Amino acid sequence: MTERRGPVLGVLATLTYGLLLGATALASSRVRRWSADHSVADAVLVVPLSFFGLLLVPALSWWVAALIAVVAGVVFVPVVVHRRARRARAVRPTDR
Repeated sequence: MTERRGPVLGVLATLTYGLLLGATALASSRVRRWSADHSVADAVLVVPLSFFGLLLVPALSWWVAALIAVVAGVVFVPVVVHRRARRARAVRPTDR
C-alpha cells in the first residue's frame, strides 16, 4: 500500500487491518461479543476496510475508492443492522 498510495495511507491501512486482525487473533471471543453488542459500529467497519481494499486497485483514485466505500456503507450498514435486530427479536420474544 505504501508503494502505491504513499506512507500516510500505508500506515493507516496497516493500523486498521493490524488492529482488527490482532484483536481477533488475541481475543476472538471478546471480539465476537463486542460485535454482537455493537451491531452498528461493527457494520460500519465495512467502510474503512473496503476503502483500503479498493486502494489496491491501481486504476482507482483515492477519492473514487472513498466514494465507493461510503456508498457500500450506506447500503450495507442498514441491511446488517435490520437483519441483526430481526434476529435478536426472534431469539428473545418480548412479553406484551
